[in-house]
Amino acid sequence: MKADYQPPVINRTVVIVIPKQPYFDWDKAVFPEATPIQEMMEYNSYLLPEVELSFDPQKVMKKDWPWIFENELFSICTDESTWPEKRTWELFNEWFELQFSTLVLDLGHGPIVREKY
Repeated sequence: MKADYQPPVINRTVVIVIPKQPYFDWDKAVFPEATPIQEMMEYNSYLLPEVELSFDPQKVMKKDWPWIFENELFSICTDESTWPEKRTWELFNEWFELQFSTLVLDLGHGPIVREKY
């Protein structure tokens, strides 16, 4: 490791949302003729406020999981009538695995650009 290179640490926690089989089953039910999303999957990552190493995922995700759930659904189908009607924390956890990282290093060279989604 080069001692003279020290990338900046970003004061955020990353959560990577990894779909599970129920999400893929829903995709297949909505679009039975399409190539299964499972074959082309790229995981979405979300930056959260910085948290301690020992944290409760439900507490950390309390404010953001509903939006994340809807964003993941929207990435498959924009017709909200196809979405599960009752989107609960329990259902979110049935459909997605969460992987957290509390250390975010910026290896880019240049400013971070924030754009509206």
